[in-house]
Amino acid sequence: MAKQIDWQGTPAYILENDQLIVSICPAIGNNVYSIWDKKLQRELLRTPESPTAMTEQFVQYGTPILMPPNRIRKGNFQFDGRNYQFNITQQNTGNHIHGVIRQQSWTVTQAGVSEDGKLFITSSFNLNDDVNVQRQYPHALELEVTYTLDGSELIHSLKATNRGTETAPFGYGLHTWFLLDGKPESWKLQLPVSGIWELDEQNIPTGEIIPLGRYDALIEGNALSGHDMDTVFQVGDNPCIAILSRDDVEIRYSGSDLFKQWVIYTKGEAHDFICLEPYTWVTNAPNIDQPAEVTGVRGIQPGNTLELEVALRIVYKTS
Repeated sequence: MAKQIDWQGTPAYILENDQLIVSICPAIGNNVYSIWDKKLQRELLRTPESPTAMTEQFVQYGTPILMPPNRIRKGNFQFDGRNYQFNITQQNTGNHIHGVIRQQSWTVTQAGVSEDGKLFITSSFNLNDDVNVQRQYPHALELEVTYTLDGSELIHSLKATNRGTETAPFGYGLHTWFLLDGKPESWKLQLPVSGIWELDEQNIPTGEIIPLGRYDALIEGNALSGHDMDTVFQVGDNPCIAILSRDDVEIRYSGSDLFKQWVIYTKGEAHDFICLEPYTWVTNAPNIDQPAEVTGVRGIQPGNTLELEVALRIVYKTS
């Protein structure tokens, strides 16, 4: 079933099958704000109490879309000979954080059941229609996101098309809040990564990639109890996948080939939540003196479309 609902006065959509109920709010950032697991009778995500709460703190709930992700020092960078100045959204540091797509409304273009029987909803957002975005990021970029529900798997598929006349710098990420139910000792994280981006006092990479050290245990999987992370990992030659698991379930969260960075955030010592954040470019990427293949900096040329995918798959363990 794919249907529109009224969420406290705000239009939202539900994709529901016999395993999951996925709630999406295109009207507020196109955020998947709830995933209810019927089999385990639990919520997967940190959910907002109301549309107002999600509007006021857009990055604190569900699966916020970040374009570009994380911080840009002083909101300023150069790309392809042009200067960009983003809004200063982190007042204590004077930096920009978490991109120009925040709580804007997306337009639903299709919803229903695909020819192969999968539930889906497709929404689009044209950056050229938003004056505030254009002041910071003057590109006619059209974003189209399709959420597809197939059994216990939810796919986030992006098409970003440059309708303008200049190459558009592009970084993308998700800031996905998973619940730990107040029992971090019961949850394990497996993260095949190659190194850590060293951070300065403002959580901005210095440009150095350092060894994993104690996080080496994440490669095979490590219990989350005692971890306090706001850590930026380099994927390297590994697949982009994070596996969050406990005795009865694995949550396998993965990105397609363009995703080369992870940020893992526990909001203090791990207890209630963990954010698994796949990024195509690293924090402050355009200002880092490293090759583009390392930082993830890339541009979308006029007339071209960039496609990527993030998959969330739930695997139930048998006793």
